[in-house]
Amino acid sequence: METIKYIENCPQVHMGSRKYLAPNEILHLESDLNYTQIILANGKKILSSTTLKIIENRLSPFKNFVRINRQSIVNLDLVEKIENQTLFLPGERKIVFSRRMEKAWRNSGLA
Repeated sequence: METIKYIENCPQVHMGSRKYLAPNEILHLESDLNYTQIILANGKKILSSTTLKIIENRLSPFKNFVRINRQSIVNLDLVEKIENQTLFLPGERKIVFSRRMEKAWRNSGLA
């Protein structure tokens, strides 16, 4: 099964079972054992039976997705601000970088 397909010239990423989402719709992803909670920009949540690691690999062509700790991947295009080790997302969501991931992110030149 292909992991990226194009619908009306917009890339769609395979999220599990028969679900494809445009990367710009995804706010962040959270690991939940062998499941992944996908939080969309519009506030809706989708539970996928695909692991976070598999979805991370499928999102690798899109450089705006960054793993910030063991349990979270964030769409940097939708981050409101970054203070110290905390990312502030819409809807008053806060996610904290792990020390190791923050150091790698800052050294990558994306910071």
